[in-house]
Amino acid sequence: MTPLVVRPEPQATSLSQALRAAGHQPVTSPLLSFVDGAELNRLPHLLGQLSAEDYVIAVSVHAVDFTDNALRQHNLAWPEAHYIAVGEATGNAFAAVGISGAAVPDDPRSEGIISLPGLEQLPGRRVVILRGNGGRHMIAPTLTGRGALVEYCEVYRRQYRQDPDGKLVKSWQTQGVDSIIITSGGLLSHVTQLASSAKDWLLSRLLIVPSIRVVLEARELGFTQIINAEGASNQALIAALDERKRNDRQD
Repeated sequence: MTPLVVRPEPQATSLSQALRAAGHQPVTSPLLSFVDGAELNRLPHLLGQLSAEDYVIAVSVHAVDFTDNALRQHNLAWPEAHYIAVGEATGNAFAAVGISGAAVPDDPRSEGIISLPGLEQLPGRRVVILRGNGGRHMIAPTLTGRGALVEYCEVYRRQYRQDPDGKLVKSWQTQGVDSIIITSGGLLSHVTQLASSAKDWLLSRLLIVPSIRVVLEARELGFTQIINAEGASNQALIAALDERKRNDRQD
C-alpha cells in the first residue's frame, strides 16, 4: 500500500522506514513541528510552589521533554510531587528524566485522568498541568470542583505546515496515496483542512487512527474506511495496515 505519513519528525522517518521494511511504499510528509510554549518562563514559579502532596500532570511526551529542558536551563530539578502521565509513552518519558512511578491511567484521555484513585477529593491541593497550546479542558474544571487549585502551563506549541497553493495535496494524489496514517485528532483536522478542495478524494482514502476517540472524530468528518490501530506505535500502526492489505488480497 501507499500510506501517507504526516506525523512529526523524528517519528515520521522512523515510521516510514518501518513501513518500507514491511513492504509498503509510504509518502512521508510531516505536517507538525513543536516549539517552545508561551508559558515556559512560568515553570520555576509554578513548580517551585508545589509540595509532596501536590500533582503534576503531563499530557504528552513533548510536555515532559520541553519542561525538562527548561528546568535544566535554570539548573532546577523536578519537584517532589505526585506525577500523572496521559498515556504509557508519557509515563516512559517521565521515567527517562528520572521520575519513576508516575501514574498512567488505562484510558489515555481526560476521562481516564479524572478517574484515577486519589483524585476524588483534593481540598487545597495544587495541580499543574503541562500541555501544548489548545487541547481539551475537562481536567481543570473537574479537579477544581473537587477542591484543587489548578493551573495550566503551555510548555510547547504546535506549528502546522501550510499548503496555500495546494501543491502538497496534489503531490499526494500524484504519488498514489491510498491510505493515511493519523496519530492525533489535531493532525486529522489539519489534513482535512488542507485537502478541503479535494474532499471526495480524501474521504475515499483508508484511515489508520490510534484510538476510538479519533475514530469518532473521523466519522463526524465523513470518513467511512477507518481502522483503529489501538495505539500510535509503529508496530500497532503497521499491523493495522497489514491487516487491511491481507483482507484486500483475500477479497
